[in-house]
Amino acid sequence: MSNHTSNPQFQDGLDPLEESQIDGAIRDVRRISDNTSTELSWEQRILIGRAAIRTFEATGYMRLPNHRADRIFVVSSLQRLAYHEADGNSVIDIAQWCMEQWLSLLQRSSEDSDALRGAGQAWLARTQTALARIHRTEGSSSSGSSGRPHSMSERVSYSTAEEARDAERAIMEADARAHTADYVEARGTLIPAVDYFVRAVELADRDGGLTGELLSEAAETNMSLGNVEYSQNQEQYFTRAIRYLRRASQIQGFRLSPYLQSYLDDYGRLID
Repeated sequence: MSNHTSNPQFQDGLDPLEESQIDGAIRDVRRISDNTSTELSWEQRILIGRAAIRTFEATGYMRLPNHRADRIFVVSSLQRLAYHEADGNSVIDIAQWCMEQWLSLLQRSSEDSDALRGAGQAWLARTQTALARIHRTEGSSSSGSSGRPHSMSERVSYSTAEEARDAERAIMEADARAHTADYVEARGTLIPAVDYFVRAVELADRDGGLTGELLSEAAETNMSLGNVEYSQNQEQYFTRAIRYLRRASQIQGFRLSPYLQSYLDDYGRLID
């Protein structure tokens, strides 16, 4: 992991035993992050993940000045493990530890796009519980997979007064739902998620590291927030999402998911 110096200590101040422990913990994280493997049950993965965290804490690994790429991998992998359930239920201790690591990385460098993305993913994962309840209650998702962005209806001319009244009634009903507890909770976690993703995109773009994956995640997060916001606030999020998707679709070698491509095809014409 690190190079030997002329004395028994490593450059990072680790002794050989600590070096070996950290290497083993990183290997364990790689093993449990392999979703294609059926070797380990989910419960076993959780136990291994917690043991790895104890090693990282005992050795001070997460505070070392080097090995940034490995640390990003470790925290990202453990965060995916913590939010294994699609409805947002988490392994609380692992999820909390991961968020603490993102914030620690951002304290060192507020312009770390990977840490910003990781924090955005954490807030987005927390939102899934409220979005799942909204889906069960209404029978249609209010996450990124939901339907037409209401605010864009202003850009479409209606052929009859009846259609215009129907659209106005739909907006009023959506705003009434936006008052309910699940929508309020969803906004409370999606707003910081969007903020982190927006900053991550800006910095990755500035530094030449912008990817289609990051743009897609950022777009879906904005779409999710747009779908639980009040009608007067929605358009900014849908507009940003379309621009992210358009940018992602132009990256050579990257392809949007069928859903996101369909969303861009349907609504991209409404956004300059």
